[in-house]
Amino acid sequence: MIADVPFSRPQRPPGQPGDAERAPRELMMLPGLHHDVRRWRLVEVRRAGVWTPALLTVWRRPPGSTRWVVHLRWGPDGPGPGEEWAWMLFDEATIRPLPEPAQPIPPRDAVAVPQEMTGTPATDNSGRCWRLAWIRTDGRWRSALVTEQRRPAPGLPWIVDARWGEDRQTAWLVADPATVRPIATGPQACATTDRTPGPADQAAASGDPR
Repeated sequence: MIADVPFSRPQRPPGQPGDAERAPRELMMLPGLHHDVRRWRLVEVRRAGVWTPALLTVWRRPPGSTRWVVHLRWGPDGPGPGEEWAWMLFDEATIRPLPEPAQPIPPRDAVAVPQEMTGTPATDNSGRCWRLAWIRTDGRWRSALVTEQRRPAPGLPWIVDARWGEDRQTAWLVADPATVRPIATGPQACATTDRTPGPADQAAASGDPR
């Protein structure tokens, strides 16, 4: 039994009919140059019989293959109870785009916070988290990853550290639910920001400087 083997990783949950198919090792190990395209997109992947939100980060066409393979991540890096990423054979029946937020479309972008106004992280790292999110920048929705949350000072709005644009862009943003919309992904979620905005949050979102 794998549970009796020291330092072994937990066994993968059994697959269900209709689940996304993992890329065979033989396909990923083919000799020659892989054609990779880095492009972030929030998707849903069929795993263990259920649809799971995930971040698609890379499209890959193995040498000589007629199929695309995609890299999906649905959990944070580091030790955990199970795998949090995988290379999957792309199939529209088992991997589908996550719909962008519905109307109303906000008339503004997410508000960036200057580094000198972001405050300091919690000494116990309690602000660290892993959350997929839609953020509004340059007048459109972007697939993003939130890695930290904090409140710079009492009475100020919550802010989040977000990454987007194939991991090339990062900024601290005001956690305005109109322009930063996290997606529930599990226990690592930034739970404190999921609440009805208070007066300070509403003021920041409207551009009121008080």
